[in-house]
Amino acid sequence: MIVEDDSATRRLYRFLLTNSGYTVLEAEDGLAALDVLAVQPCDVVITDMNMPRMGGIELVKTLRQRSLDIYVIMVTAFGTPDTEKNAYRAGVNEYLTKPFDFEELERRVQTYFDKRPTARPE
Repeated sequence: MIVEDDSATRRLYRFLLTNSGYTVLEAEDGLAALDVLAVQPCDVVITDMNMPRMGGIELVKTLRQRSLDIYVIMVTAFGTPDTEKNAYRAGVNEYLTKPFDFEELERRVQTYFDKRPTARPE
């Protein structure tokens, strides 16, 4: 699932991940992501940090409080050592600062699936 308030970025991530063989869900913020996850489970969430209504940190905290076994990759254009530390404390598994090479994001997603042999991209 891609959780990103910028629709152009969300479409780009969806296009690139779909072309790599992944099934991709989308949400424009954390609240919308929780609505989608209530009816459609997923293995990986790629979330922006700063979004209206519910940002990435709050989303991750909610996922962890609900004990959802979802691998979370946080991306942000406003990365600092403190925001990275806060993201990991909230429960993210990976942290990337924008701009980043899309191949790096794809590599991190694929590494997750490689480590979970029963979970494969659909």
